Order: sequence, then C-alpha cells, then structure tokens
Amino acid sequence: MSYLKYLKNTSALLSVSLLATSIQMAQAQEDEAVVLEEIVVTSQYREQSLSDVPISVNVVSGAKLEEQSIERMADLQFAVPNFTMAESGIGTNVFMRGIGSGNNQGFEQSVGVYVDGIHHGRAQQTRQPFLDLARVEVLRGPQSILFGKNSVAGALNMTTAKPTEEFEGYITGAYEFVDTAYEVTGVLSGPVSDDMRVRVAGRYHDFDGYIENLTLDRKEPQQEDWAVRGILEWDVSDDLTATFKVERSAFDVVGRNIEIANELPNGAFPAGHPLAGLTYSQIMVYGFGQDASVLNNTLDGKRSANGDWSNNDATEAVMTLNYAIGDHVLESITGYSKFEYDEVCDCDFTGANVFLLPIQEKYEQFSQEIRLTSPGGETIDYILGAYFQTSNHDFSDDFTLAQNSVLVPALNANSALDPFAPLFGALGVAGAGDLLSDTVTQREAHVDADVYSAFAQLTWNINEQFSLQLGGRLTHEKKSGTKDIWVTNIDGSDLEGAKQLAPDFSGLVFDLAASNAVAGNLQEVLTPLVGAPTAAALAAGYDPVFLGQAAYLGYYPVAKDRSETKFNPDIKLMYRPNDDVMLYASFATGSKSGGFDFRSNFKSFYDDMVDAFEYEDEKATNYEVGGKLTLAGGAAELNFAGFYTEYEDLQVSIFDGKLGFNVGNAGQAEALGFELDGRWQVAEGLTLSGSLAYLDFEFTDYPNGQCYFGQTPFGPGAADGLCDYTGETNQLASKWQGSVGINHSKDLTDGLVVHTNLNMFFTSKYHASANLNPNLIQDGFAKLNARIALTDQDDIWELAVLAQNLTDKKTLLFGGESPLAGSTFAAQSTYNFLSQGRTITVQGKFKF
Repeated sequence: MSYLKYLKNTSALLSVSLLATSIQMAQAQEDEAVVLEEIVVTSQYREQSLSDVPISVNVVSGAKLEEQSIERMADLQFAVPNFTMAESGIGTNVFMRGIGSGNNQGFEQSVGVYVDGIHHGRAQQTRQPFLDLARVEVLRGPQSILFGKNSVAGALNMTTAKPTEEFEGYITGAYEFVDTAYEVTGVLSGPVSDDMRVRVAGRYHDFDGYIENLTLDRKEPQQEDWAVRGILEWDVSDDLTATFKVERSAFDVVGRNIEIANELPNGAFPAGHPLAGLTYSQIMVYGFGQDASVLNNTLDGKRSANGDWSNNDATEAVMTLNYAIGDHVLESITGYSKFEYDEVCDCDFTGANVFLLPIQEKYEQFSQEIRLTSPGGETIDYILGAYFQTSNHDFSDDFTLAQNSVLVPALNANSALDPFAPLFGALGVAGAGDLLSDTVTQREAHVDADVYSAFAQLTWNINEQFSLQLGGRLTHEKKSGTKDIWVTNIDGSDLEGAKQLAPDFSGLVFDLAASNAVAGNLQEVLTPLVGAPTAAALAAGYDPVFLGQAAYLGYYPVAKDRSETKFNPDIKLMYRPNDDVMLYASFATGSKSGGFDFRSNFKSFYDDMVDAFEYEDEKATNYEVGGKLTLAGGAAELNFAGFYTEYEDLQVSIFDGKLGFNVGNAGQAEALGFELDGRWQVAEGLTLSGSLAYLDFEFTDYPNGQCYFGQTPFGPGAADGLCDYTGETNQLASKWQGSVGINHSKDLTDGLVVHTNLNMFFTSKYHASANLNPNLIQDGFAKLNARIALTDQDDIWELAVLAQNLTDKKTLLFGGESPLAGSTFAAQSTYNFLSQGRTITVQGKFKF
C-alpha cells in the first residue's frame, strides 16, 4: 500500500472515530460550557499565555512527555513538526525548518537548547535523557534577542519542575515488553521550613536494544542512563528569592542501530581478479577472511560490528536570584556546565576488522546573565539584559589501524603504490600496509571562547488593539583555537625506523596530513636504515613526491584567533481586533558564530591550512506572519504561522570520501513554509488536537556540495571532485509533517476513571544523507500510538498500557556511505541508522 493511500485510509478511520465520539459526547453534554486549559509559556522571559506570544511555538507539557514516553529530544521529533533530530556516525544532527549543524564537533548548534536559562551548546548534549520537566517549548525561527546564543534556526526552552508549597511526591515505573526496557523515576517536593522549599528527582533507565549484532551475538544499542537533580528555593527576604540547582547525569550506550545496505558489485578489478564483481561485504569475507556475519547487507534488524560504546557524563549547577524592585524584577542566572564523553566508534560500521576510532570530548562552560523585567501590562513593557559566557572545549580522536586490519594486506597489494616498490624493498616491508600496521593517527583540537552580549526588548502597547515590539542583541565573541594531527605507534610511542614514513603514506592513501611527516627529510630518515648512498638515491626520487603531497594536504599544527561583533534586530507588530484574536508580523535576523574546524584531515580546496581551519559566521533573515485564535467560546484554539527565511554563509560539513569532513561556508539557502496547530475540547473529557507543517527548502547558492559515490562531479567545484547543490533541498527536510491526536476521559465507576489517547505522526519523504544519496531517501510514513490508562477519582495512582508505532514501521533516521568502501575498495555500500519498531509498555504511577 502506498504512503498516500495508507495515510488517507488511516486519516479516514481517525476522522470517523472522531466524528462519532464527538457527536455522542456533544449531545450528552450540549448544555455544558467547556473551555480549554490555558498553556503558559516563558519563551519571552515572563509568564504569558501561549495565545499572547508572537512566535511559532509548540509546547509539550511534562505530563505529555511522561504519558507518551518521550524520554529525550530524539523522541520529541515525532510530536513536533518541522523539528528533526538524528544521530550520525560521529555526531548528532538537530534540524528545525530545514536548517541544522552537520558532522563536526567544532560547530555551534543552529537550534539552541536551553535548560532553566543555561545554554547547552554541544551536539551530543542533546542526547541527554529528560528528567522531571514542567514543559518543553519548541520555538521556530531565529530567537536572537532573548535566547541569542546561535539560535539561528530556533530554540528549545526546557523548564524543570520547581519545588512546591505543599509536600508531594510521586514514583513512576515502566516496562517495555518487545525489546525489554525499564524505567523508574522518583520525585519528592515540598517545604523544609517557612522560607525554604526543596525538590529532589531521580531517574534510572535500562534498555536491551532492538538490533541483533551477529558478530558479537548481542542486542544493540544497549542503553543505561541515570540522573539526579536537587533544587532548593529560598525566600531570603520579602523581595529576594534564591534558587539553587545541582544535577548529575550519565548516559551510556553499547552498540548502535546501524545496518549496512545498498551494496552493488564493484567494477574496479579486472576479470579474473579474485575480487572482481564482489560487493563490499563479499570482499571483506571472501577476499580477506573476515567474519561471515559481514555478509548480512539487508535491512532486516541485524548487523555486524566489532563493538561500539559511548560513555557520557554531565554536571550542572545553577544559581538563580530574583529580586523585586518595586514592580520590576531583577534576575540573575549563574551557571556552570560540564559535559564529557569517551567512546569508541567501529566506524567502518561492519564486523570486519578495518579500523576503530576512539573519540573523546570535554566541554566546560561558565555563564552569567542579568535581566531587568518590567511588570507588564503597561504602555511600555521591556526587558533589559546582559550576558557573559566563557568556555573551553577539548576534542580528540584516534584513527586506529591494528595489525589484523584488512587495510594492511589491501594496501600492501595496492597496485597504485607499485611505483614505491624500490622504497619498500629497501626498507624490507611488503608495502604501505606494513608501514601503517599498528599505528594511530591522533587528532587534538582545543578552543577557548568568550562571549559578551547585551540585549533589550521593548513592547509599546499603542492601544488596546496594536502593539509594537522592538528588540536587539549586540554580541561580541572571541575564540582561540589550535589543532594538530600526528601518527604514533598503537601504544602511543613515537615512530621509529621504517615506521617513520607512516605519516607520509597515510597522507598518500587517506588524505591525512600529519605534523610528523618526513617530507623534505627523507634522506636523513633513510640514511641509518639503508646507508647513505641508497638513502640519497631514494630521496632524490621520492622526496619530491612526498613534498608535493604535503603541499597538497597542508601543514599541521595550526592555530588561529578570531573575534567578531554582530547586532541582530527583531521587530514584531501585533494586532488584537478582539479578545479572541491576535495577529502578528515579524522581521528578525539571527547569526551563528564562526569558529574552528575539528574534523577535516587536510586543507581540501582552501589555499592553506589556516583558511581550512577557520569558518565564518552563518546569518539568517526571517520574515513571518501568524496568528493565535481562540474559538468556540474558549473551547478551541488555532495557531498559525507563515515564514520565509534567507540564509547566508551556511556552515557545512562535507565528507571527503575517505575519513574526514571538510568544513566551510556553503553560500545561500531559503526556506518557505507554514505551520498550523490547534486544540478543540469537544466536550468535557474529550479533546482533539492536530498540527500541520509545510516546508520548501532550497539551496540558492551551494557550488561545493559532496558528491555521492558514483556521481560525476559537476559545477564550479567539479575539478575538486565536488557537486553543485544549487537548487537542491537539504537533508532531513520533509515538505509535509503533521500530527493528529484524540484524548478522552470517562468515569467508569464512582471511583475509577479511564483515559484513552490516540495520536498519529506523519511525514513526507526526506533525504537521510548529507550528500543527498538517492539510495538513502526515506519514503513518507505515518506512525500511530495508542494509550489507555486507569486512574482513581482523586488521581492518586495510575496504571496504563502504551503502544507505540502500532504499524511496526521501521524508518531510516540517517545514513551515509560506508567509510573506505568506495575510496579504497571501489564498492558501493551505505550505513543506515534505523528507528525502533513496535513497542508495548506498561506504565504505573503513584502520587503522595
């Protein structure tokens, strides 16, 4: 059944159910007035009704997060249109309205993430599980004024649950049957004295995985995570309240949800060659004797891999002071955040012994924000503020080529290296494989950054109908970065003897520049190994080759300082023809700061390594019109927004076809679309909800795109092996996305209530790969979830069953070309991150 037919039939079934239930409930309660519960947000740094906020916002309450088992940001994408998150081989991609940051740990994030006012700027921080949240606000479009720090595509504003005036608590538990997972959360909250309140929350989660690793005979990805948070709220005086928050968390993963597919026989080897006509998997098994599990190259819930893992730790401490100055509030937010991880990526993504990539990242941040907020409701309302942030960021990875790697014999037999046979013979090695065997190519990068900014937002309530909001943020940022790549023995010791040539051959084979390459000093290195006359003769023939390759690759180490100052304005005009309608038009700009590249291995098409190391800031200009409508006497609401956004100097990460990602500023793009969402309380106990988003994203100037395997380079960058993306869409950018939901509550008896929920998320097709590989397009799909819960009349306890992805739809989240399959073995192969299938969870909750 086609996607459109499936969606049509599913929607028809939902519509019939909705209509029948609506008529029944409306007839039974036609004389009763029903009103939707108000949604309160803090997206403009003051508590407001959602209907008063001139921004395209989706709000997911803490209760909905809990009920729908939305445990992290990756789950949130199936509840919020035009928001997408996907894990990649070496990073995390978060996109909103078609814009996000690619595979590079040096990038700032296009979608800003804020928890209680603290910026979470590293990509992998977005994988942290949620704990005891009051709500998540998803703000689309540039949020430059109040959130500021690089929120060029949008922002997620997360608010944790706060201490309560009365003692309360709860414990929840959940068990998932299909793939075996369990979760326990506990919360205690209440006063400890007349002027102090505390809230303590903790969570533990364990998951067995849903992909079968045939090589290691285990399920993956296995997950174990825990988090603990304590909040103390202290009324220091009648005018001053201090809030202290400390949180520790860890989330560890063993294995990945990756499968290999889309393999075709290679055409690089001549007829009669042992590897002629074999696929990448067959080359590994039949050509190099690797484990037979590697032959699995279909999307069937099974994979081969030698073992991946990722251990992540986070610490955060926040002090918030609220001081009342008459009717004004002066607020200070002081935050310290530390995030680090240590992981190993089996980055060939197969069970063959090709290479491993251990990765480490550590990020520390201190921030201070001060805001003065007027009381609101005056002719002039305003927010004034200043922000400071300092951070240090360390990153390293180690390209590890063990003695048993298939690359050792493959490189020894590489005919392209036959001209080096006299050199290999003199050194007593079979080829480049012997030189690179048991070596590690180490990469280290470090960035220190300081940010200073001042912002203001002024709202002029011209009369009861018109308001004009003017905002601006001035930001000055300084960064200092260093980066180096060098080759060592596998134990970290310095190279000796013939191995000293490993960096040069790594450059020839993998385009990996290294600071300890011997180019220009070949005779000096060879003399003690082969004698002076032979060394002189070999150096005369080969040193020019190595010097030419070094000039092509560029030279490490590299260091650079950068400083930039930018101003971003925001203008909004609001019109309220009556109490039930708010219309707005807005103009805003946003910018994402430039910085330094961590992931490139050579200078690529840049003039030198310094130019390749640095990239410039990204800019956005957004035009938007929208409205918030209250309908049916408060029983329904409809929110809508239409937008047009222009992007300049897009920061992109381009896979070099081998092992690296080259970073630069792509050019220009534009995004055009609209978003709708609404709720309707049909009757007491029955609420309908829905959302719909349309996005037309197009690169208007992107000549230096990455070609997919087998694609002929074209456009201005063709000479460098690049493809022109101008006129193309972006990865993870669906034209259509939306959701439909039904919530129904009914008294069963005098003491029992049953709650039912049915919701569907749907999306049109999208590219799951950064290079727009046609083999990695996910067709449109719909996912259906259902929940039924039984509670007591006083809402003290709850027992529920949640069924997610009822149609067992397994979808492609992200994909790419299998590293080295094409560049080394001339074979087409892709890796595919796949979603989980159907799950059935029993949930329980007890309040006290």
